[in-house]
Amino acid sequence: MNTQTVSAFKRANTILNRATVQLSGPGIRLKVLYWGFMPEHYDNTPHRHSFFEACYVMEGQGIYMEDDREYELLAGTVFLSRPGKWHQIRSKNGMALCYAAFELIEEGSTPSYIQAYHHLAEKGVPVLQDAAASPTANLWSTIVSMFKETSSFPALAVHHTALTLLISLLPLHGGGQDTLSETTQVKNEGNPLFRQAKLFIDDNISENLTLQLVAQHLHISSRHLTRLFAQEMNQTFVHYIQERRVQLAAEMLLQEELEIKDIASRCGFESVHYFTRVFSRKLGVAPARFRRAQFTEGRSGSQHFPAPPSTPTST
Repeated sequence: MNTQTVSAFKRANTILNRATVQLSGPGIRLKVLYWGFMPEHYDNTPHRHSFFEACYVMEGQGIYMEDDREYELLAGTVFLSRPGKWHQIRSKNGMALCYAAFELIEEGSTPSYIQAYHHLAEKGVPVLQDAAASPTANLWSTIVSMFKETSSFPALAVHHTALTLLISLLPLHGGGQDTLSETTQVKNEGNPLFRQAKLFIDDNISENLTLQLVAQHLHISSRHLTRLFAQEMNQTFVHYIQERRVQLAAEMLLQEELEIKDIASRCGFESVHYFTRVFSRKLGVAPARFRRAQFTEGRSGSQHFPAPPSTPTST
């Protein structure tokens, strides 16, 4: 990579991360968590996000891993890390990599955009090689070229180019489908931040989950997360965690042959005594008796005891 482009990468990193953190246009609002322009990107550790991370390889080659599947990265490759997906980037000699981490702000975005990004999160194509001629790749190159100039490029032009870049991911990674048209008829599945919170909770249910920890993972305040649980579940964060743990424990008691102390640990209870107390209070019966009823009477435990609470609809 030549010296001019390396300099443009540095300027883009500095200016975009300071001045282009919220993007908005007709019917859409996006929050950019960070921009990245790295002349030499090597390896990172396996990890996952609660947000999207869009990447473009300008030079070099490497490997992208997602959920144990391996993809080759070459110059001109675009790839997208979707919320909740384990992934890793590896490169022996380093890649010139551009990337942006972002999430949709539902308030202020139209239902069509909300559903389009839901579709992208659930069904988006993660890696597209030979995409150097695509609008998305050209937009990445345009942004870099803006910062090759010695004088400052108009802020409004940078803003709209960045916004167009992130919107262009919808048709590019949507599998050749018109995601905006297609998803307008899909039923709204609730607040995407709340869906991400539930995903994080389920994937880390054995850990010491606190309101502050989950809010930090989502990059929102504890107060905002508290409001999400009130709006989406009509209950508190602590109440939801306890119910989710009891629900999982009930399933494991009926389906697994683990000892009760091991189930308590896997479901995030600090001790078997605390697990027994909470489980008995929620379902009206101790864990051991709950399990015995399943095998001695030959019927589903859900016919003997209250079923785990279902997710209520939003009000």
